[in-house]
Amino acid sequence: MSLDLVVTCARGTERALRFELEQLGATGVKGTGRGAVELPTSWEVAARILVESRIAHKVLWRLLRLEASDEPELISGLLSFPFESYGGRDDSFAVDAHLHSCPWTHSLFAAQRVKDCLVDRFRDRGLERPSVDTKRPRLRYVFHWEGSQASLSLDLAGASLSRRGYREPNAAAPMRETLAAAILALGHADVQRPFLDPCCGAGTLAIEQAWRALKRAPGLGRQFACEFWPHQEQALSDALRDVRVSVREQQLTELPAPIELGDYHAGAVQSAELQIHAAGLGRYLAPKRRDARKLEAPGERPVIVSNLPFGERISGNNRLQLEGFYRTFGDRLRALPTARVLVFSGHPDAESLLDLGQPRRFSLMSGALAAKLLRYDW
Repeated sequence: MSLDLVVTCARGTERALRFELEQLGATGVKGTGRGAVELPTSWEVAARILVESRIAHKVLWRLLRLEASDEPELISGLLSFPFESYGGRDDSFAVDAHLHSCPWTHSLFAAQRVKDCLVDRFRDRGLERPSVDTKRPRLRYVFHWEGSQASLSLDLAGASLSRRGYREPNAAAPMRETLAAAILALGHADVQRPFLDPCCGAGTLAIEQAWRALKRAPGLGRQFACEFWPHQEQALSDALRDVRVSVREQQLTELPAPIELGDYHAGAVQSAELQIHAAGLGRYLAPKRRDARKLEAPGERPVIVSNLPFGERISGNNRLQLEGFYRTFGDRLRALPTARVLVFSGHPDAESLLDLGQPRRFSLMSGALAAKLLRYDW
């Protein structure tokens, strides 16, 4: 069975996602813009994406495509969709809506109208409708309408794949795990080279690097929404079982190169320690309190990665101090004989303040903030 999948990611990381999916066996991957790619594929590849992708947020099985230039045309198309084939009265569902340059302008209104179409479809056939559960539905439909193109999909994963399962829901973590993985992939953070994050915060970059180095699949320890669907796709269940066995066998027990991390702030070091132990990496990573302006290379040809302060909420003397930090940090980096340096920052003057030469630039987003990944090699 050929599937029509849409895989979403952080804006700017589409290239990294496309390469990752191809490494997982996908072919025909096409970018769609605005943080997504699409591909025709199989349940076997879909299972690998769910369990092994480090960069994907959502894996959507596109069930319906519509050409709709106005609301009546759209509603007619939705009413013809066999919602009853995917779940009945004993099931729950929710609808997420995403709109761009289309007649509807409010996503909550759009989600409600799609829900109404589902209910009308059941009622017109004399069937009892499923219940609505916006928090933990058995089936989560995703509706997308852009221009005259609309689609309806089912979310295979449920909760975002960025949730690795080790972090407390309310834990402070300024960087999403999937963005950290994309930074490491785009920056070619070679797991065979010593690694250092001297401004580690909650330790997300180092944790992702360790999981990459140990070949730990980020989705290995979780179950996905598709495994609880009322009508099981046996091919998908079999594929998930097989890929879980495969990735367990591939895991390493030792890091191929040392991974170090630290932060000037004691609270950050403590937070990183908690996250590291929750991620099952206590024997591999030991964060230390350190000053990035006095960093020492962790070995030959190191990879040095930092998510530096953006400075968007500071002014006056604090801004001058931050600029001074960038300059001093750049001075220290230049003193290293060889290095690959990856700096992620939304500071508008990061490149000139660091003064590390001509970088390779990647435009990314950190939440709603525009940022850049700067990659230097010497």
